Amino acid sequence: MSGVAVVTGASRGVGSAVAAELARLGFDVAIGYYSRAAEGESVAADIRAAGRNAVALQVDVRSSESCADFVSAARDRLGRVRAVVSNATGFGADTPVLGPALDVPLAVYQEMFTARLGALLGLVDAAGADLDDGGRVVSIASTGTRLHVPGYAPIATSMAAVEAATRYLAVELGRRGVTVNVVSGGVIDTDALGDISGDPERLKAAVARRTPLGRVGQPDDLAALVGFVCSEHGRWVTGQVVVADGGHLLG
Repeated sequence: MSGVAVVTGASRGVGSAVAAELARLGFDVAIGYYSRAAEGESVAADIRAAGRNAVALQVDVRSSESCADFVSAARDRLGRVRAVVSNATGFGADTPVLGPALDVPLAVYQEMFTARLGALLGLVDAAGADLDDGGRVVSIASTGTRLHVPGYAPIATSMAAVEAATRYLAVELGRRGVTVNVVSGGVIDTDALGDISGDPERLKAAVARRTPLGRVGQPDDLAALVGFVCSEHGRWVTGQVVVADGGHLLG
């Protein structure tokens, strides 16, 4: 594959691993970051050192205008956008602490829906005809849409909305030769776990005990799957929620 991939939330964790994997597959990559400019530039520099082109660009996934500007800047700097990876959570230090579903203000749900579903729709709309005839759209989600995770309701419901929208987009964009999928992970070992758990190490240990493969996921585990659906090998996969959780949902 070739062309440009835009990846939100790519300054760390899963997003940075996805950016590196797509570069390995032959994409030039726009690294989307919100506030971690230095980390975003470091990811871009590593990709350039490996022989592909990359730029780090600021984007706020809670703003459709920012998403459109991000894609436009990526096109201007790198070329035709052939893959969109919507990864950023929109959840950060300025988001209220999560809790039981009925205790969370509706405004938090609305913010999460904008950051997840709004970003996906905005990024794809901005990419437009660039994606025709072989383009790829991938959203990163989690198995929190399928099981109860304390305090996770706003994030899980926004991810579930993305899963539903993916099926519609797969049908509608499929007529233009574009595939649209979700890659869904279980617990992934990144520093973002601290945003949803007061004791990330205890959480990881508990999940590992219930996972047939005996560990939690690593960013590269999801990145490899994103790489597959974005590659030529993934040309016949669309409208799917592809789960990579080490078998945790079976536990």
